[in-house]
Amino acid sequence: MPLRNTVPHPFPLSRLALCVLAAGLLGGCEFKPPASEAPPAAVLSPEQEAARQAALEAQQVREQALLARYQIAGDGTVTDTETGLTWMQCSLGQSWSEGRCLGEAKLFSWTHALRAAEGFEFAGHADWRLPTQPELLTLVYCSTGRRNAVNAEGYGGSCAGDYSKPTLLTAAFPDTPAGNFWTSTPHERYGYASWGVAFGSGATGVGTHTDYTHARLVRGTLRTSQ
Repeated sequence: MPLRNTVPHPFPLSRLALCVLAAGLLGGCEFKPPASEAPPAAVLSPEQEAARQAALEAQQVREQALLARYQIAGDGTVTDTETGLTWMQCSLGQSWSEGRCLGEAKLFSWTHALRAAEGFEFAGHADWRLPTQPELLTLVYCSTGRRNAVNAEGYGGSCAGDYSKPTLLTAAFPDTPAGNFWTSTPHERYGYASWGVAFGSGATGVGTHTDYTHARLVRGTLRTSQ
């Protein structure tokens, strides 16, 4: 996947950037150090352990509050009562079965993702579509409760601290890859690029239409605050 200097990319390069570029897909490489090089487990002081437990308890409170927003239908769909949107719990390419999303999520170019949504039938409905950027961003959840601000052009907004991946509530969206997802929102200036959300970090940005990333479908109208 070539990176364009003129279009900031939503998915920041890691120290394995060369491997990523060679693979042709961002996030296509995974680095696992040899077991012999694994650092020894840290021994926490009583104060550090107390802080860790407090952080875990705060995380559980945040997750329960977010989960209360979601109405899980049991048919592979979930409705966010705050936004009014109904989502497919699985990414395109996966199949819903007894509370799990089986198989691998497919990768799509932007045009192919839009076409895949056309007439897609699931859970008794055929009005599924690719979400807009504001809609998809409502799914981002930072387990640390901390998130960086987007810049003046609207890029960024990644989770901060030692957050869990993927950056959404997996109790509502099981087996979601910690990868990049398309939205239907084209870039305002670059006709060859559209916005996306990276659920490996929670950040938003743009990718060119020939990039291959994941897709999740939605139906309904985003409820705006009065």
